[in-house]
Amino acid sequence: MAVYGARGRSYVLATALLAATSGVSINGAQAQQQSHERQYNFNIAAKPVTKAVNDIGRIAGLSVAFSENKAITASGRAVRGTMTAEKALATLLAGTGLSYRFSNNTIQILPAVTASSGEAGLLEDGTTVLQTITVQAAGAITEGSNSYTADTVTIGKGEQDIRHIPQSVSVVTRKHMDDRNVTTIDDALEEAPGVALYDSPMGARYVFSRGFMVDTYQYDGVNRSIYYPQANSFSEDMVAFDRVEVMRGATGLLQGAGNPGAAVNMVRKRPLDEKKLTVTQQGGSHRNFNTEVDATGPLNAEGSVRGRIAGSFNDREYFTDLAESRNLFLYGILEADITDKTTIGFGGSYKRKTSTPCFHGLPTYTDGSDIGLARDTCLGQSWNHWDTDQISVFADVTHEFNDDWKWKTSLNYWNEKHDVKYAFSEGAIDPLTLTGSTMYAGLFDMDSSNVSFDTYVDGKYDLFGRTHSVTFGASVNNLVSDNDYSLARLGVAQNVFDPVKIPEVSDEWMRENRFRGAKYRAKLRQEGIYGVTRLSIADPLTVILGGRVSWYKMTSRYRDTGEDFVSPYSENGVFTPYGGIVYDLNKDWTVYASYTSIFKPQDEVTASGKALKPIEGANYEVGVKGSLLDGQLNTSLALFRIDNKNRAEFDSDNYPCDTGMWGECYVASGKVRSQGFEVEASGELFSNMQLAASYTYAHTEYLEGKNDVSQSFATYNPEHIIKIWGDYQFADQLEGLSVGTGVRYQTKSSRKTRDISVTQPAYAVWSARVGYKINDHFSAALNVDNLFDKKYYQTVSAPGWGNFYGEPRSFTLSLKGEF
Repeated sequence: MAVYGARGRSYVLATALLAATSGVSINGAQAQQQSHERQYNFNIAAKPVTKAVNDIGRIAGLSVAFSENKAITASGRAVRGTMTAEKALATLLAGTGLSYRFSNNTIQILPAVTASSGEAGLLEDGTTVLQTITVQAAGAITEGSNSYTADTVTIGKGEQDIRHIPQSVSVVTRKHMDDRNVTTIDDALEEAPGVALYDSPMGARYVFSRGFMVDTYQYDGVNRSIYYPQANSFSEDMVAFDRVEVMRGATGLLQGAGNPGAAVNMVRKRPLDEKKLTVTQQGGSHRNFNTEVDATGPLNAEGSVRGRIAGSFNDREYFTDLAESRNLFLYGILEADITDKTTIGFGGSYKRKTSTPCFHGLPTYTDGSDIGLARDTCLGQSWNHWDTDQISVFADVTHEFNDDWKWKTSLNYWNEKHDVKYAFSEGAIDPLTLTGSTMYAGLFDMDSSNVSFDTYVDGKYDLFGRTHSVTFGASVNNLVSDNDYSLARLGVAQNVFDPVKIPEVSDEWMRENRFRGAKYRAKLRQEGIYGVTRLSIADPLTVILGGRVSWYKMTSRYRDTGEDFVSPYSENGVFTPYGGIVYDLNKDWTVYASYTSIFKPQDEVTASGKALKPIEGANYEVGVKGSLLDGQLNTSLALFRIDNKNRAEFDSDNYPCDTGMWGECYVASGKVRSQGFEVEASGELFSNMQLAASYTYAHTEYLEGKNDVSQSFATYNPEHIIKIWGDYQFADQLEGLSVGTGVRYQTKSSRKTRDISVTQPAYAVWSARVGYKINDHFSAALNVDNLFDKKYYQTVSAPGWGNFYGEPRSFTLSLKGEF
């Protein structure tokens, strides 16, 4: 028996029996909850009925499995447009001589004369008998759904219905990413509700949600620790991922220690059960050329072994002078069903990036006002370089004990190497003399390895006459980071209006003349055991209780002497409780409330060289989630409050400070609050119209202490963020044509350094897209970002450095082939 849909394999063995009136059965808890009238966006070329039924199932959120038989040879018609699964089948089968019947969650595909035999094949009168095709719920996969929304996520453990998670959860789906030309994790998060991005002085970006930095990242639900000696160098290529799930608010149950902004789960693409090849070529402004290839399919006749390879190559310049990069990324995965109940997966990725970056941004005048420099201004040098090598390896095993209980264990390994050397300018500009900027240089050699292990069991149990669910497990994450860095003064004044060029200095000179630097090894180890149960108190009421016990240890020592670089810090047996209530108003609407505590170690140090005590606090959230238009449009409204204390506050009485990095020391005196609300709608607004829209209001304030230079909580997080993107696919005479447009709006952002503030007023950036499906295999699209060429600062920072312009108007032309 050949199986298409690995997740449905165990069901097929039990249910794919031949029947007298063979047909297509829609089973599973999720399918039973869906209305037969729910509409989906189909775009299926004319092909054999068996393959087209598989496509209909996948687009409707279902996977397909069937017995192997050659009797079904008819080819169906193309199915395009927004319609119900019933209408899609009617369109598919028109003119084939086959008919269908749709009732009681069962689709039956029938020949002209219903068979009376239990065998597939030919009756005595020559009538073709079709055999049963069993369709199972596909779960959280968004690839092929043609939708901007998802009903199920895997952030945390196992698959969960978004509507029954008592926190705000959003999904950036595969279609959303494809329509917006998303190639990096930063691009994907820019599409997520309530997320603000802040350019790092050294390349990548910080991510903020609800006023707090996001530092919880997961791969397939497994946490990865991230540490860099300066700024942020984390990046990820999205050609390997099906979707990005974002849970906003505190997520201590998922990781234990962490900021209460959000958790980000990047879900890798898995092998498909049918052969598919996708090739995408893009070319755009600033000589930005990008190629992506993605191939997948079964590797044996039974379909029990499947594989997938994907990769991208990007060669580009940027809108700033000097900056350019070349990036190669490769991803591969093998998956095998070693038994009917056990599936193993093994894969990995490799990334090689070479670039000439323009780090550190631009200065302002000494009073914080804008100089008005050209957007292409770069104050670095042509000999700047940032070379990155990254490799990851992962493996997992999933075993279904029975229909109610499942076990999964995952092991992940990452190794990251960064070789960075760059010149940069720092210093605010005197408005009278137009001077004040001085050249510096930085040298960084970073090598980090990260191993994570996670195992859990989830299932159902009966108690007091009702069925409940439980998840429990354990995780270990171990990071080792070897770093060697030097900062040196070059002794050259920089003319920001006509940047000077200086010859490259040697690595040896920088080490000998550095005013700050170290060669040290940092180690971070996190361990935890966790559990959560969902108690069904009554048919509409579920109470969720859980918690995590965490162990945390961080050391940082000089590599040559073994002495402490920063005082070691550890916490043992920290308990993070979690509680929530979910109440179903009806089949479409749910109200909820949740609480969780906050625990976040800090690596800032006091003037005496001791690490600050951890941040502590609480996260509260209430909201309502629902679906409209027969489940096509998901909506949510959330109100939240986050309180925490012991935040790092700049110690101005001890500046410069010999014990702190960059000469800065801190005291644990800050108490802050973030509160506000979020509104989100995603999915199909009306026929052929996909929408992703959100509004976030987050007000942050210091209840005690003052907001000075602490990057982890600052006023550059805007209070109001609106994100809207919609895409409409035409039908009838204009079939194949699609148009999209959207806007990203935010109110002012600012950063205060001592008594000087740098401010970016409110702004809106519009984008647009025109796409056309040329034929069954090829499509083309033109994307325009910053349609009206708005000039603004993506990031504002100190008067002397760190202010980055947003990208000017840019064009990207894409050609995609699918085979």
